[in-house]
Amino acid sequence: MFNKKKERNLLELVPLLADHVELQTKEDGKGILNVQRSNWVERFSIRFLKQPAVRSIQLDEYGTYALSQMKDGATVADLAQRMSTHFGEDAEPVLPRLTKFIQILESQEWLIWKNE
Repeated sequence: MFNKKKERNLLELVPLLADHVELQTKEDGKGILNVQRSNWVERFSIRFLKQPAVRSIQLDEYGTYALSQMKDGATVADLAQRMSTHFGEDAEPVLPRLTKFIQILESQEWLIWKNE
């Protein structure tokens, strides 16, 4: 009768980068997130205000590693495990840091969820 929203378990979800977002890795291990500016306001500002068509966001090594592992189709729990094994104690606390990073990406619509 009523459409009750099904609760999602973040650890079981598989995050993927959106189609208009691309990860570029530099030699020093850090990365750049290139985001195409595609809505009508951004297209207007590109055309008439001579702004760049792509936004470039500098990432640290943790963000670069997390986004590079998202390409493999890993769940959030797998990403946290891989980050803790790769970075060790330097990445602690892994899960709160990773969930906040994913929340920021999702709020900017740079992240989509597989099978949702």
